[in-house]
Amino acid sequence: MIDTNIDKEYNYNKHDTIIYNQWENKKYFSSVPDNRLSYVVIMPPPNITGELHLGHILNNTLQDVLVRKARLEGFNTCWVPGLDHASIATELKIINELNQKGVSKTKIGVNNFLHLATQWKIKYSQTIIEQLKQMGCSCDWQRLKFSLDAEVSKSVNNIFIQLATEGFLYRTYGIVNWDYKTKTAISNEEIIYKTCSVNLYYIKYKLKEDNEYIIAATKRPETIFADSALCVNPKDKRYVKFINRKAIVPISLKVIPIIADNYIDQHFGTGCVKITPAHDLNDQLIAERHNLEFIKLIETNGQLNEYGLNFSGETIQVARKHVIYYLKQYNHLLKVEQYNSHIGFSERSNTEVEQLLSTQWFVKMNLFAKKALKNIPTTDVIKLYPQSIKKQIKDWFVNLKDWNISRQLWWGHRIPPCYCSNYKTDDDLEVLDTWFSAWIWPLVVFNGIEQLNSYDFKYYYPTTVLVTGKDILFFWVIRMILAGLFFSQKKPFKTIYFHGLVKDNNLLKMSKSLGNSPKIKEMINEYGADTVRSGILIMAPFDNDLVFDKKVFFKAHKIKNKLWNAFKLMAKFKLNKNQINVELNNYIFLWIENKFNILLKLIHKLFERLQISKVLLVINNFFNKHVCSIWLECMKKANGYLLNAFFSNKLYDLFLKILIIYHPFMPFITAYIWTLFPQKVHKPSLINANWPSPYTQQVNRDIMKAFKFMDNIMLQIRQFRLVYNCYKPITIYMSPTNYINKPPIKDILILLGNIKQIRVLDQMTVDTTNDNNNYMFVSDNEIYIIKTSYRIPTSYRIKTITSKISYYKILLNQINSKLTNEQFLKNVPEHILKLEQKKRIDCINQMKLLNKILKSN
Repeated sequence: MIDTNIDKEYNYNKHDTIIYNQWENKKYFSSVPDNRLSYVVIMPPPNITGELHLGHILNNTLQDVLVRKARLEGFNTCWVPGLDHASIATELKIINELNQKGVSKTKIGVNNFLHLATQWKIKYSQTIIEQLKQMGCSCDWQRLKFSLDAEVSKSVNNIFIQLATEGFLYRTYGIVNWDYKTKTAISNEEIIYKTCSVNLYYIKYKLKEDNEYIIAATKRPETIFADSALCVNPKDKRYVKFINRKAIVPISLKVIPIIADNYIDQHFGTGCVKITPAHDLNDQLIAERHNLEFIKLIETNGQLNEYGLNFSGETIQVARKHVIYYLKQYNHLLKVEQYNSHIGFSERSNTEVEQLLSTQWFVKMNLFAKKALKNIPTTDVIKLYPQSIKKQIKDWFVNLKDWNISRQLWWGHRIPPCYCSNYKTDDDLEVLDTWFSAWIWPLVVFNGIEQLNSYDFKYYYPTTVLVTGKDILFFWVIRMILAGLFFSQKKPFKTIYFHGLVKDNNLLKMSKSLGNSPKIKEMINEYGADTVRSGILIMAPFDNDLVFDKKVFFKAHKIKNKLWNAFKLMAKFKLNKNQINVELNNYIFLWIENKFNILLKLIHKLFERLQISKVLLVINNFFNKHVCSIWLECMKKANGYLLNAFFSNKLYDLFLKILIIYHPFMPFITAYIWTLFPQKVHKPSLINANWPSPYTQQVNRDIMKAFKFMDNIMLQIRQFRLVYNCYKPITIYMSPTNYINKPPIKDILILLGNIKQIRVLDQMTVDTTNDNNNYMFVSDNEIYIIKTSYRIPTSYRIKTITSKISYYKILLNQINSKLTNEQFLKNVPEHILKLEQKKRIDCINQMKLLNKILKSN
């Protein structure tokens, strides 16, 4: 039997690290190809910019749940961990540290900077790996990959050369998105658009031939030095007379043409805009159609050059103020209006993105995608969850743009030397976009670029499932699919699950750059890894974002404690040769085994749909409602903690199976409890146990029906006791044909319901009796509450009921207030909305019941 000397609570600070070290030392996470089916997961590599945040915890918990379940099912699991060098983000972090010391990046030089970056990588790699292990992530650490490892760098270099040779790359001088803070070009996907209130300046341009003026509206007055033309719509009757005439640019007094182009919106501003081809992509397209001059006014450091005349050397913001001042002084500024505009900000530095002329490398994405998609399988397609993500993917392909892959940074994969003819100084150094190494990640982690036909690669690729946030769909996921199809002629994943984002109370995505995530190490030390894992899953809906609230950890802690206390209760059972209540025990075991079979089928369906959070919820419901409240209570009350060997083994067998299905979610406490059972009844380690099989293939419908009816009676009894404040034993009368008349179910109801006796009585007898005894009446379909089992003064009863009605009225008002609040409805996750709606219905039903009882008094 189980040793009864058990701690009051599971001590995670004492046991978790020991358990994880045992797993590692025994190489339970390691994978080598064998004759089993593989189950392969590639971890989206966290950036080495700092510690993990709650988004990483959700992402890696979901992955670990899938991997641990697959391991229990007998798959050869291979979860490949990784770390990403994150060129822009890491370089920005180091630059900020240098600035605090009064040192610049250029002052210390490339070699010293890269040395600092390497030290940074070592420090935060160790931190991240430690946090992942603390969370219980069962990764194959021998396969850990860093995106700047020599093997990865070689593959990145080779695919660059391959793509350049085959005509999929080109280098050109043109408009790019520029981040002035990090001093590098960025791709379209690295821009976050925000709605901002900006000024629209109405500038007067004098015509060259006479004293007439034409008004152009712009939000960028500081760029007038780079104007090449004014432009109107040819259909705009207001400006027909101005087309092909000349205008004079204020301050610079440069003469520019007035042209017509259908692109111009007649209804925006004045219907006349200034064309600055070197600093706006749309202006560039117009300039190319009309053969206009390109004047680069703003340099890569965000300052105006010599074209800015007296404003040369000033930053954009400073120059804007000075230009506005001069326009006012010389009566060239008609008015200023405010309007809302979508402004692009760098995803990494949160700096407003500028557009300027620069020489950059690009991938011809339309051409690349066309060739890659020729290899897409017609039947064995990638499964996407949730399926709503398909529309976003289609939209991306419709608006596919060439991908700018060069970055003016020092930390990252260098562009191959033979393609860097313009290298003169450190400032001319270029590296590849971080996502250029990331898009071949499923290939390079198994060295597939270099050894496409190796046994290792063929065994593990394509991978089984990718679990990732929906925020990197365009950055990473779609490009990985295309790269996999292009370089290996195979899809990289069989299934992809896009989970929601973790947000703070202000509905902002938790990230390292915002610093709005709780400290992971502190959180685990306070609550334990099992509580953090299950808590984050409880909050996480299948296809929506979640708003973090640490109160959920108290709920998760209760789940863990419930499991621990149930185990402690089991430990009290002792062996006894003479078994009492054999029929009742057989009946209750038959019921719980049937319930467990139903649970297994439901779990299987939910896992197939990757509704992982819902799996935990249904397991918790089963454990609380059926295992603890009915099964263990019955076993305790019916047997007085004494069981023979047969029933003792059945008791242990079911509880061990419960530990197995809980294990992917709460690996530490389940693994520890497993070791406290006698070893002869299970495998030495839970991590290598077998996923449970159903007790029988067919569900016993009769027993399910009987227990469902009994459960309804129990609910009515609980409500009866709650309303009447009655907790003494009661007598129940029921009709002769009732399910409850069968001895086992009748005995169980007496055990669980604190029932004095159950007597058979028909409805007519109840209606005509003048008996003063107090009882309830149970027909085949309904429960009739006749009287309480002892007299409570009417005034006290009315006061109690009235108080409860008042409580539910207040609660209902609070719920209605939320459900009629537009802001709440706009931002609330779907699962929380459904919960509030259910609470509203429950409140209304309780009030109806209480009012009905009140009237009867």
